Amino acid sequence: MLDLTKIQSIARSYSPQELFAALVWQRQFNQFNGEEVITDQSLRTDLWASFLFTKPIFTPDENGLSFGGMIDTLLAMANYRPMPETSIIHFVAYPGDTLYILTENQDTKVSQLLDLGKKWRADSVEITDGTNEDYSFRLKRQLRTRLERALWGNDVQHDHDAVIVCYWWD
Repeated sequence: MLDLTKIQSIARSYSPQELFAALVWQRQFNQFNGEEVITDQSLRTDLWASFLFTKPIFTPDENGLSFGGMIDTLLAMANYRPMPETSIIHFVAYPGDTLYILTENQDTKVSQLLDLGKKWRADSVEITDGTNEDYSFRLKRQLRTRLERALWGNDVQHDHDAVIVCYWWD
């Protein structure tokens, strides 16, 4: 099932973010168009530091994550094979329906990301920031210590805040 030579080649050629972009690119359902979302994100890399496309994270645990939808995701990844539209066999595609984008808490960036949510016809767009008690500590502490270089390069002597813009499609 796993071709180690192929995996090694892919791992050396692509970043985790590019691999997630490929998953998003493949998805198309209801009003969601993965190609459009990834194209827009590739044209506006100044607006975001990273993104994740997955099932919604409803119930935070001590690590700020949830196992909701994990079985559906694992089954889809185990069984999925790309098939032409004309094929009578269709596999369940990666079941993500929520896009999480990490960005600097800057009005102009957040505003432009909210506008993209309208363009992408998302059913819901929300901003998770330090006022959300469940994630406040993690956003303020973890983003500053682990992700600040991704967001701000070597400019870590200044305080910066981050937010996560969440897009959901029904």
